[in-house]
Amino acid sequence: MRAPIPAKLLLLAIVWLLAAACGGSGDDTSGAAPAATTTTAASGTTAAASPACADAAALKASMAELDGLDPPTAGKAGIQAALDKVSTNLAALKTSAKSQWGSQLTALDGAVAALKTTIAGITGDNLASTLPTVLSDLQQIDTAWTALQQQIDQDCG
Repeated sequence: MRAPIPAKLLLLAIVWLLAAACGGSGDDTSGAAPAATTTTAASGTTAAASPACADAAALKASMAELDGLDPPTAGKAGIQAALDKVSTNLAALKTSAKSQWGSQLTALDGAVAALKTTIAGITGDNLASTLPTVLSDLQQIDTAWTALQQQIDQDCG
């Protein structure tokens, strides 16, 4: 189950960078509203009633949205918006679950911040040289998210 996530992230990074290199503007709004209403799933478990589990569910949804982005359609701004959503949900989870998953939350927070910094620094002139850093950042996010998700699944069901 873990193997497809890095492959998707790698593909996401490569396609996005190629689209940006070819002048993809990300201004296409024809597919801009895919996941606005899908954040509430019918989990129905008693563990989901805790604030930490509710915040964890929101983070899972935003991570899935980030993983499912279509880079040419989303563009740099769309990817940054998805990362911002992950950051917001991660901050809420850090507040509600710091004592439960502190080290995993810190690791994911650092990995997300690193990718946001890398993405913000990408221009048409440095796309090729930035790709290894993007891939490394994505790998760190995947590793940190896998560890956190295992704890969330264990504690929240």
